[in-house]
Amino acid sequence: MNGCFINLQRSSARREAMQAQLRELGLTGIRRLEAIDAAGLPPAAAGAAVSAGEQACFLSHLAALEAAAPGGFHLVLEDDALLSRALPALLRSDALARLEPFDLVFLECLPYTSAPALLALWQSLKRHLPTDACAPREAAAGVEILDARGLYNWGAVAYLATPRGLRTLPALLREALAAGPAQPLDLTLNRLVHEGRIRAAVLAPFLATPMLDSHARSTIADRPRAAENDALGGALRRLFFAGPVDGLEGHVAAYRHAPLTADPQLRLLADLMAQLFVITARDD
Repeated sequence: MNGCFINLQRSSARREAMQAQLRELGLTGIRRLEAIDAAGLPPAAAGAAVSAGEQACFLSHLAALEAAAPGGFHLVLEDDALLSRALPALLRSDALARLEPFDLVFLECLPYTSAPALLALWQSLKRHLPTDACAPREAAAGVEILDARGLYNWGAVAYLATPRGLRTLPALLREALAAGPAQPLDLTLNRLVHEGRIRAAVLAPFLATPMLDSHARSTIADRPRAAENDALGGALRRLFFAGPVDGLEGHVAAYRHAPLTADPQLRLLADLMAQLFVITARDD
């Protein structure tokens, strides 16, 4: 497997942690790509659709795709990605052949929080994780290829660009850049998927996930943040990961049972949705 991980020159701790992780998994073809630093870009104009940090991220991912050797698959990672130990075995050459019809294959994402999207991920998790509760989650028996449309909301921590995607994606991203860009990279990818301009898939269970504190320690310093969204979204992604979920309940403890609204009917709606989701997941 060839590819790169995107890393700022000043983020030495992340670089060393990612290199150690790649060595441990035997992913020797994944090289470091120096990220474009927002500090070297002109400040974003007042009212700009994206911040300088988001533009630097966009440009870094474009550079990762344009640096890829044509004709093969190219794995792109951000330097806060935690990789499943199942990744090397589940992305052998025979598995990659099944991905050739797509442009882009996400190893994880923040999914839409709709019942169909979450049920699809939950069912994949239950089908492929070990049935023995004592077995490690990374002993996944397989992985499913799910259509990204209606499932992929945002996220670009880990994805595969296919040979087809390497021919089409750079031009599409340059087109988006010429228009501003009007959205950050991952929301641009969402739009391209929704419009049918690229065909994308999500692998489930997830073979990568961001570190739980990634958003709180993001190198995109000018990105708006909400602590509850960061904690809950990070936990949601980790829950579908073919890897350890230790500490997950503690990570969301402050938000899990917090009152979300003073509207009694909205609280009732949330409770009904939760109960119906569990019933559907259990019966399936």
